[in-house]
Amino acid sequence: MNVFDIKTVIMTPLIKLIIKHPKIMKAKIFMKAMVYFPEKISESYDEKIQKSEIDYMASILDGLEYVDNKPQKIIDLCTGTGIAAISAAKYFPKAFVEGIDQSYEMVKISKEKAKRQRIKNLNFKKGNAANLLYKDNEFDLVITSNAPIYLSEISRVLKQGGEVLVSFSFSGKAFIKAEKEIVKLIEKNGLTLIKIKNVKKGVFILGQKRE
Repeated sequence: MNVFDIKTVIMTPLIKLIIKHPKIMKAKIFMKAMVYFPEKISESYDEKIQKSEIDYMASILDGLEYVDNKPQKIIDLCTGTGIAAISAAKYFPKAFVEGIDQSYEMVKISKEKAKRQRIKNLNFKKGNAANLLYKDNEFDLVITSNAPIYLSEISRVLKQGGEVLVSFSFSGKAFIKAEKEIVKLIEKNGLTLIKIKNVKKGVFILGQKRE
């Protein structure tokens, strides 16, 4: 069993729990873990992804194809090493993408990657996805990959008709089975489910802020 299969076994029951009880993501111990854990894995994260048998990019890239609003301003929450943000910047070259993460080391790595690839429509900075320092209705598209999801903040910073793309490279079946609970959760936060799709071992969820 490789590291990503182990992740699926561990994360699937946790995902089910969080979908039913999303307030867990705002618990102090959870928030501390979201700062501590990325700092520990930042240097080896990309290397582990490249060695894994799972196509980490599949759910992100497939989901971007379904985004319909031709976004001009995009934010990637909990960007990690910038994989989703870089993908979005390439897919939407006329848009400006900003990636935020609580880990300084992750932000540093992301900036270096974007510089090496000469991507100009992209910026990374330190920030907290649970408490965004942005105005209401500021973004056309919010994306996040393999990270906690703070729907109330996502909905707040999205423009009317804006879209949110959530992707995971693991536990895809668990999300598909929980579709009814996901619909209730996103509707509670002023969003409508556009599409949920199993991609290889992962999944993407595309929603839209109601006008």
